[in-house]
Amino acid sequence: MPIDPPSRSRPGRIIVPGAGAPTDDVEASEAPRIVLPPGATREESDDLPEYPRLRPLEMIPIREGDRDYLLVTDPTGVLSSPVALGLEALELMQLLDGSVSLNELSTLVARESKDIRAARFVRDFVAQLDRLLLLDSPRYEEAFAQVRKAYHALEIRPAALEGVSYPADPREAGTLLGRHFEEAQKLHDGGPSAAVKPRALLVPHLDLRRAGKAIARGYLELERDPGAPSAGSLRVIVFGVGHALFGDWFALTRKHFETPFGKLPCDTAFVDAVASRLGDQAWRSELAHRDEHSIEFQALYVRHRFPDRAMTLVPILCGGFHALLDQGRGPRETEPIENLIQAVRDTERDMGGDTVYVASVDLSHVGTRFGDPALDDRTHGEVEDKDRTALEAARRGDADGWHAAIASHQDSTRICGWGATYAMLRCAEPGEGRLLHYEQSRENNGSLVSVATLVWP
Repeated sequence: MPIDPPSRSRPGRIIVPGAGAPTDDVEASEAPRIVLPPGATREESDDLPEYPRLRPLEMIPIREGDRDYLLVTDPTGVLSSPVALGLEALELMQLLDGSVSLNELSTLVARESKDIRAARFVRDFVAQLDRLLLLDSPRYEEAFAQVRKAYHALEIRPAALEGVSYPADPREAGTLLGRHFEEAQKLHDGGPSAAVKPRALLVPHLDLRRAGKAIARGYLELERDPGAPSAGSLRVIVFGVGHALFGDWFALTRKHFETPFGKLPCDTAFVDAVASRLGDQAWRSELAHRDEHSIEFQALYVRHRFPDRAMTLVPILCGGFHALLDQGRGPRETEPIENLIQAVRDTERDMGGDTVYVASVDLSHVGTRFGDPALDDRTHGEVEDKDRTALEAARRGDADGWHAAIASHQDSTRICGWGATYAMLRCAEPGEGRLLHYEQSRENNGSLVSVATLVWP
């Protein structure tokens, strides 16, 4: 955030690393210092960014003993373990947005702390963050490139949630998913028969204990295909939500997906053809696939339900559209998004083959867990109204209507799948579909996550 020291409404106090004695106006008991990880040293660095910027990170306050810490984790996976900083570091870290120079930071800290050592303290702190790979800097870019290269070379993506969200043992996993498909058979939507060959599905990626039957309900539609499971090969293009996808609109991967029931092969020829149309951007954020569950869950259900059918996967993660709201523009005005959609369309046209599109998405996230007041019946109704307005546009195959319905209220209910559903609808260009299931999965703490299942011919 840009700062203007004279406009600050109250005198501030930034605690910096290395500060020994407290200043005159701060009691000794009130003067904690930033705690750096064990083994960290304060070496001189001549290659610090002039305008330091923190890269996207996840930070949560924790308490251990009588100390408060800031636990910093890396959604990109470049850091193998979290970093703990003294909670006092937060105020200074909030200024590292790339708009404030090192000299300006030093001046501000010196003014507030009345400590002439401020310039050295600030440089030490920023240098430590850079060495810990927490800054958006050449040092981080080099480390990121190395990790990305190593991950790209892997042929198989190990299951990240096996043994956590579902059993690793094939028999136990089969029992769990079998129960979900039995429950899905009982979900009667009252509508007409589904298309013989579905063109597209929308299914949840919420925790399997809560949404397993809704996921299974979608894949029951594939069984309407005559001759399955002995039918020809089916390509499943899954647009998942990149929860750790920062700064990019999408991420491809050409890995086969591991499941307890064996691997689900990737259609590497299709992925490579899409990537050739997109250039380096195709692989820039491939690491986001490593721990992402939204496509992993779909691979699990597909492989379980169709163990003998020839099926391949095209895994594509999509980012959110909130930056577009801030910029006042839509996805059709965003070149990378349009490039992805055109690349997938062109590749399917050129390669042919039986193809079904899947959007692996959840809907609204509302309530105390997400920073809202506890929900009441009125709020539940309002959330459902917003959900169903967007879902109706999607059911018609109207990608722009889906986008507009969510943008009209500034995504106030936090739709998890805004971008992925839009991309799926634009690529599949389906006919009018059918809503198979909708529910609000309620939590004991006064929150909910809503999910739906749809099918399109």
